Parts: sequence; structure tokens; C-alpha cells
Amino acid sequence: MKLLRELQVRQLELEAQNRELREVQRMLEEARDRYANLYDGAPVGYLTLDETGCIQEINLTGATMLCGTRENIVGTPLVTHVIKDDIHAFSHHLQQTFNSSGNVVTELRMMTRTDEPNCVRLESAAIESGIRACRTVMVNITEQKRITLALQQKRTEQDALLNAIPAIVFYKDLNLRYVAVSQMFAALLGRSLGNVLGKTDFELLPRELAEDFQRINREVLELGKTKAGIESRLTDANGNIVYLSTVLAPFNNTEGNIAGLLGVGIDISPLKKAADVNLELLLQNRALTQNLYSIQETERCHLARELHDELGQWLTAIHAEAQAVLCMSVGEPTIRASVQAISESATEMHEVIRGMLRHLRPALLDELGLADSLRELTNKWCLHNPNIIFEFALEGNLNGLSENINVTVYRIIQEALTNICNHALAKHVSVCLSLEPGETPDAAAVFLRITDDGKGFDPNQAFKGFGLVGIRERAIAAGGVFSSFSAPGRGVRIDVRLPLKYQLERRKR
Repeated sequence: MKLLRELQVRQLELEAQNRELREVQRMLEEARDRYANLYDGAPVGYLTLDETGCIQEINLTGATMLCGTRENIVGTPLVTHVIKDDIHAFSHHLQQTFNSSGNVVTELRMMTRTDEPNCVRLESAAIESGIRACRTVMVNITEQKRITLALQQKRTEQDALLNAIPAIVFYKDLNLRYVAVSQMFAALLGRSLGNVLGKTDFELLPRELAEDFQRINREVLELGKTKAGIESRLTDANGNIVYLSTVLAPFNNTEGNIAGLLGVGIDISPLKKAADVNLELLLQNRALTQNLYSIQETERCHLARELHDELGQWLTAIHAEAQAVLCMSVGEPTIRASVQAISESATEMHEVIRGMLRHLRPALLDELGLADSLRELTNKWCLHNPNIIFEFALEGNLNGLSENINVTVYRIIQEALTNICNHALAKHVSVCLSLEPGETPDAAAVFLRITDDGKGFDPNQAFKGFGLVGIRERAIAAGGVFSSFSAPGRGVRIDVRLPLKYQLERRKR
């Protein structure tokens, strides 16, 4: 009985041990499966190579990378999968692996089923268990290589562009440090490219200019919008003053977030110099025009005086002599008719001369001033254009204006009314002249507005005649501002503002 009990106890112990063994076996199988899945399903190839480079073991990923099955690959030399030009590099890789204690890394190209090889990175380490073999990790870096080569190509193209482009080009990161610049920009600063990259404006430019640049740069980055036409003035490495016109724009990274700032600038110093020369020529032209109008008015006044004093007297004498002959030719009808014709011709010539005198120099302009001269001018214009509704308004005290202002206003209105009569086909015309007091006595001005409801013109086309051009030039010569507004079928509006006190040199910058 005692032996039976011992056997039963022993049986129970054995059954417990069996259960433990089965559990351990199950755990080992699960661990083996996990290892197999980890080994075969890893995203890289695992190989075991002997000292000749033959494949002893390989996972499924590695077999796939070598374009075969594990059964067909194991036992074959890895070199058979390496393209011909890289065989020497693979042999050197094996030699280093077995002659060193660390990891050896080499990049090779492997053959594929297509014409394009795969780029792989081999990382090998010798097994220290005494056998002549090594463990190798094989990673497909084809896409990485492609991206790297593309980036290198882009960088090469960018460097070539930055070196060749005749413009100021720069890239800044979010800290506003220069990460790429054109050769022209570096030359402008008198520095090498390497001495510009990584620096900020404060390390390259005078502080005041650097603060201005930084402020504008941050505004562009904060708004995320392009800003053009930024003009700046700086001194180049040779001490010359350079004017730049720059466009700033943020650029994004691959995620679509702002990664930095791009700037493109051009040297507008020649344009600035040309503008200064043009301005000087323009001022000289204005002075000449002003002098021309002054001489013209002087000559007109002289001619009017000659017509009045000389021809007027002779016509009066002819008319008086004709009347005397007419009184003495009683009973001589033929003589009386001839004398009568002479008298009438003299009268008509006198009227013609009076009209010429009014055109050359309105008498009332000297005697009574601008207002009465304009009333006479507009009244006579209305007599010749009875079908046009005319409005004339004078506002403010226009007495005591300078002769230059009086003549300029009179001639502008005279020319404008002539234009309207000849070209506008208008039914309604308005002329308004007013005195505008300024904030200071020197800022007072005369404002003239002339409008009509005629056929108008296209403001985008150049003036065909000299009417508006003459008005504009006469206004500018007097230091005034001229503007016209029109559209086809919408009439014309002319605005002229003339300062009461004007000196040509005040227009200089």
C-alpha cells in the first residue's frame, strides 16, 4: 500500500512536470514564431555570409530585395547580385569586415529585374564565435538616393543661378539669417559667400539700415504676403551709394508652413541717376516754357500796341480823308461810290484790328482786371455759340492777382472754350473760377474748373491736338497742377490749381 501511494504521488508530480514542459514548449514555439516573424518580416534584409561572401542565411525581406526565393538564394555568392562596377567595392567590404572588430558600412548597387539597379547599404560585423562568418544588414536606399541626388541637383542649379544672375538674391530662415545669397549680393557687401551665410543684417549692415530691413522682413513673414517695390539706400564695398528695389516673399516647406524669406532686388542706381537728370531737364524745360509764355505775352502786347497806335491812326486818317473827299464829290456819283467803298473798307479793317487786339491782349485785363476780361471773353463766346448753354461763376475776390496768374487763367479759358467750340459738340458748358485760401498765405491758390457734356475722349490715348497739351503746359509753367477727366460720350472736365506765389526752384527736390 505504501508503494502504491508513492507511485501515485510520483505520477502526479510527473503530470505536473509534463504540464510545465508543455507550457514551456508552447512559449518557446510562440517565441520562435515571433522571432521568425520579426526576422522575416523586418523592413531590412538580414544575411549571414561566410568569408567568401556566400549567403548562409537570409530573411524573406532580403530574398525579396535580391529578387529571388530564400531556397534559391541560400548557398549562392552575394556578389552575383552586385552589378559589375561595384564588385570590387563589395570585395573590399568583406575584407574590412573580417579584418576589423567594428561595423563596416558600404553602399552598393544591386541588380533587379529591370534596367534600373537598386541602391543598398550593407552594414556588416564579423561573428565572434570563432567561425568565419559575418552578420549583414541590407537596407534599400534607392529612394533616399534619388531624393538626395535630386536635392543635390537642385542645390547645384540654385548655386549656378545665384552665381550667374545679375541681381541681388537671398534666402533667410525664420531667424532672418542668410542661408543662401547670390554672388552679386556678396560682392555688393565686399564679402565672400561663406562670410555672409549664417549671418544676420546686424552683422553685415549699419545698425539703422539693419533695423529697417529686419522690421520689413518680419512684417512680410507675419502677413505671409509678397511685398514689392521696397526701395533702400546703402553703401557698397567701394563706398558708392547704391539704390535697390527689392521684392520680398515668404516661402514654404513641404508641410506648407512658412520656412523663411526670399528676396530679389535690382540695382536701380542708374534709373535714379537718369530720373535726376530727367528731373533737371524737366525743370529746365518748365523754365524755358515759362520764359516762352512770358516772351509771347510781351510780344503780343507790343504787337497790339503797334496795331493800335500805328495802323489805328492810319485807318482813322483814311476814314477822315474819305469823308472829306465824299463831301467834295457832290454830283460825281462814280467818285462818291469809290470813296464810300474806301470808307467802308477802312471801317471793316478797323473792326478786324480791334478783334486782333482783343485776341492778342484783352484791353480790360490791364484796365479792369481778370473778372471783367473774362466776362467780355465769355459774352462774346456766347454770342458766337448761341445754341450752347453756358454757365460762368466767379467766387472770391479775384482782384489784385499777379499779371502771370491773370494771363494764365485768361489764356487757359480762352483755349478751352476754343477747343469746346471746335471739337466737343457740347450742349452745356460750365466755367467756375474761385480763390482757395490756404493754411498759410503762401499756400493760397486759384482753382479753375471747366466742364462740358460733349463727346469726350479716351484718356488712355495720346492727345491728337495741342489744345489740352497747351493748357497743361501753361498751367505747369505757372507752377500749377493740371488734371483732366473724360470718357467717350461723357464729356470733359478740366481742373487747374495755380498757386498765388510760385517760384520754379521750389519744385526742385
